[in-house]
Amino acid sequence: MNRPVLPRMSIEAFEAWAERQSGRYELVRGRPVMMNQTSWNHSKITTNLLALVLTSINRDIFHVAAGDFALQTGEDTLRLADILITPSNRSARDRRTDEAVAIIEVLSPSTTSDYFGPKQIEYLALPSLQTYLIVAQDQTCVWAWIKGEDGFPEKPDVIETLDASISIAPLNLSLAMSEIYRHVEL
Repeated sequence: MNRPVLPRMSIEAFEAWAERQSGRYELVRGRPVMMNQTSWNHSKITTNLLALVLTSINRDIFHVAAGDFALQTGEDTLRLADILITPSNRSARDRRTDEAVAIIEVLSPSTTSDYFGPKQIEYLALPSLQTYLIVAQDQTCVWAWIKGEDGFPEKPDVIETLDASISIAPLNLSLAMSEIYRHVEL
C-alpha cells in the first residue's frame, strides 16, 4: 500500500498537525515519521531504566521524560527519545527542548540504522549532551558514549556483561546492567 507523502513542515506546523494524529510522530528534516509500536522486551527495558534513573538522579535539577517530550536536534527535526534527561528549567508549557543531558534509546530491529546513524550524529552534536546510550533488547549489550574532557569518544564503550555497571558522572548515576535487563527474556 502506498502512503501519501506529506509536504515538508515547519516545527510549528508539525506540532499543530501531530496533535490531531492518533499515533506518535517525529519530524525528520521537515517530514513526519510515524513511530513503531514496541515489543514487550523494549517496554520492560525502558521501564527498568526509568525506575533506575528516577530513583537515582536529583529531580530538583533534572527532568526525566519517557518518549513523550520532543527534542529539537535541528531547525526542522524533532526526536522522541525513549528516555530523555534535561535540565529542570523548562516552562510548564514548553513542548520541546534543545537541551539534553542524557539520551537513552532502546534498540529495535527497525531503528538500528537510525540510532547508529542520523540520530547518533544529531544527538552527539548537542552542546548540552553528556551521555548517549543505546540499549539492545535481544542481547545483553549497551553502547555508551559518555563525554569526557575532550568531548565524546569516536567509538562507544560496549558493555556486554550483567555484572557490569555504567557510570554517568555528570548525573551522579550508576546503571547496573543486571537491573537494566531485569525480567527481560533474551
